[in-house]
Amino acid sequence: MTGGTGGVGAFVLRELAAQGRPVLALTRPESAHLVGGDGIEVIEGDLGDLDSLRAAVESADAVIHAACTFTRPEVDVAAMRAMVEAWRGGPFVFVSSVDAYGRPAGAQVAEESASQAPVSPYGQAKLDCERLLLSAAGTEGRGGASAVRSPIVWGAHDRLRDQLRWGATGLLYQAALAGRPIALPASGAGGRDWYGAPWVHAAALARAVTSCLDAPVHGVANAVGGHVAWSDLTAELVTLLGSDSVVTFGEEVHQDLDHPWHYRADRLATALRPAPGEDLHTVLAEMIARPGA
Repeated sequence: MTGGTGGVGAFVLRELAAQGRPVLALTRPESAHLVGGDGIEVIEGDLGDLDSLRAAVESADAVIHAACTFTRPEVDVAAMRAMVEAWRGGPFVFVSSVDAYGRPAGAQVAEESASQAPVSPYGQAKLDCERLLLSAAGTEGRGGASAVRSPIVWGAHDRLRDQLRWGATGLLYQAALAGRPIALPASGAGGRDWYGAPWVHAAALARAVTSCLDAPVHGVANAVGGHVAWSDLTAELVTLLGSDSVVTFGEEVHQDLDHPWHYRADRLATALRPAPGEDLHTVLAEMIARPGA
């Protein structure tokens, strides 16, 4: 497994441990202490060290690739190519992103819908990695492949808490934290009836990812737990932060909030079914309630 020190990876490692699966965790030397534990063997390496990636894959019975640079797409694609070249048996699960869909014309996005331009550099790298993986699956002794496209991931982990504070959600969080006015697009603005974001609890995503070890989807599957309107997310943030921000609705659609899509998530629906404590209010409260928040 790669990415075990990240927010998503930490939950995947926890799920694998709960299932009693032994894990080879690839991690940078300075981060090795973060993934130690019963049943976890640490292998030193990183996405830029292609030889370490090949060696790790060759020694594993299955692969979960959850690591990502986020800002260096050429590194991410080269890493996937090296891993696929070394992959010769068992299933391979790749944690991808709904950003690989780009900006679909319709509001409802089915699994494996064709990508629509423009696709961000991050989304394009995910798409390129998926294509490398899926084109190799089932050849030369390789097992089944699963590209699990995740949306915004929330959970009680510092990396995920940080993500709440930047991007589209960060726009709302920082405004609410400072008590500034918050302008949201009204229903019908820009010709769209709804604006918001798909999201998933990190624990549910971990269940979905690990379920693909025993039952590969042999393609693309969305790991979306739910969708939250910007108005509802803002109301939660204002309440949890004790903010006095005034929220207004208008015809202007801020580019960071121009997200009108709902994503189907049928293939992994069973694993994604929320457990107690995985509701929106609870997970946001967990992410905000920390010193210095």
